Amino acid sequence: MVALAAAAAVASAAAGKNAFNYNRDNFLQDREQRMKKEFNERSFRVAQAKLWREDVRHFVSLTEKKMSLYLLVGVLLLSFNVNLWAEGRFPEETPEWLTMAMQVAIAVSFTFLLLAVWLAMHAAVSAQAYQTRVLTQMVRLPVPCWEELEACRTNGS
Repeated sequence: MVALAAAAAVASAAAGKNAFNYNRDNFLQDREQRMKKEFNERSFRVAQAKLWREDVRHFVSLTEKKMSLYLLVGVLLLSFNVNLWAEGRFPEETPEWLTMAMQVAIAVSFTFLLLAVWLAMHAAVSAQAYQTRVLTQMVRLPVPCWEELEACRTNGS
């Protein structure tokens, strides 16, 4: 009877060990799959953040390119204006009021063009500063916190 009880105990221990190993293998496989899922999710988040950062760079580069073209045209018009102011003269018999009107028009256009050049430079610099601010403060690459890293870890002992 004792031998039968001992044999039953050994058989149940072996069956329990097999069941434990089966469950442990399944648990470790599930945890490995979960870890791979977490890593894939992390890589997708990084790729998404890179796309956002690329979009910000493209939008800002559009503004910078436009402003550089406005700046070039403004400087050319400003140089034409200065040339007209220095060398553009009416004939001697032109009335005084017409000469004054021309001088006022040239001065106002000079002021307008100077303001346009200044604002184009300011817009380009502001766009660059805004890009830096957005990339460093708002659209950052996702870095996992300690809890997220610990959730990926598996203790199979």
